[in-house]
Amino acid sequence: MRLHPTRFAAAVICTVAAVTALGPTALGPTALGPTALGTAAFAAQPAGRHVSEVVADWSAAWNGTEPAVLGALFTPDGTYTDQGIGVTFHGRQEIAGWKARTDSLIDNVHVTVHATHRDGCHITVEGAYAGHIKGAPRPFAVPLATLLDTDGRRITADQDFYSLNAVLAQSGLPADWTPPAH
Repeated sequence: MRLHPTRFAAAVICTVAAVTALGPTALGPTALGPTALGTAAFAAQPAGRHVSEVVADWSAAWNGTEPAVLGALFTPDGTYTDQGIGVTFHGRQEIAGWKARTDSLIDNVHVTVHATHRDGCHITVEGAYAGHIKGAPRPFAVPLATLLDTDGRRITADQDFYSLNAVLAQSGLPADWTPPAH
């Protein structure tokens, strides 16, 4: 995978901005449980803040329970890259499969959108990624930066940036923890 330097810089800036906005406790192992960040994608949004339909649909799909809904948001050849664990999925079926796998490993998995920025067909989402890994002592809620590329209506590429180390630390799991095989 080739990452465009300008988009990478935007992701780093957005991640730093999200951590800064959430405060220094966002870096600690018991930081910001799901209650502190809110559990609905837009419940904490100030009135009048415009969130694009693409982002609203994307967050609703992540917060929902039907994996095919997330896959349907992408073009047939769309890609989804989870930078936290370094995997890329191609096409609607693989993307829906990733959502199904995530749902099977994490209870109450959800995203909360704090801000969006649009530049043509490029959308940057700043927010939080939260849930409770099954079998972990505690839930997690970590800063998230997502880069969405669209063709105007559908997502052509999604890159999610978050700290896997923070997810594991907040969850009370060792840094070398791996999910069970299915």
